[in-house]
Amino acid sequence: MNIKQNRFVRGVYFFLRDVFAPSKRKFGAYGSNVTIIPPIFVGNPSNVYIGDDVGIGPNAVISTIRAKLIIKGKCAIAERLTVHTGNHARICGKFITDITETNKPEGYDKDVVIEEDVWIGCNVTILSGVTIGRGSTIAAGAVVNKDIPPYCIAGGVPAKVIKYYWSVDEILEHERHLYVEEKRLSKSFLETLVK
Repeated sequence: MNIKQNRFVRGVYFFLRDVFAPSKRKFGAYGSNVTIIPPIFVGNPSNVYIGDDVGIGPNAVISTIRAKLIIKGKCAIAERLTVHTGNHARICGKFITDITETNKPEGYDKDVVIEEDVWIGCNVTILSGVTIGRGSTIAAGAVVNKDIPPYCIAGGVPAKVIKYYWSVDEILEHERHLYVEEKRLSKSFLETLVK
């Protein structure tokens, strides 16, 4: 039998290819200067959108079957990131193992958005429907199950805001250096946030 026709060898080849070198073409979007250190497992690469200048460390598990993961750009993500854009459903009269993606009710899967300039430490888990605000840091080992505001340090299980990096005036100065006026956060929004 020809080795190229051996189902086991082909299966191992495609598994290793997909885990150790995911193709850029498979992603929904793949910006410039993106670094992904293998191995990585992506449940549905077409639902993953990665902006420019993003680095993802090894051993990432990204489960995006029905909803999207959007990483906007200029982000640094350490090893062992876990992202789940979906949740398990319970249906009366069915075992949990009998519920599949095809018979699961709507509303259990929600996009995860990671804004610009975010640092995510190692062993972080991000759950369905979360937005991590720009300029934030997520501490190692955190489980993020709710939105994280911009320019804060968050950590814990579940993740909570620990502190903000700067005062409102310092954040405004930082934004003046990095963003055009239309994209800057407003002073009133930041004042409400930091309180």
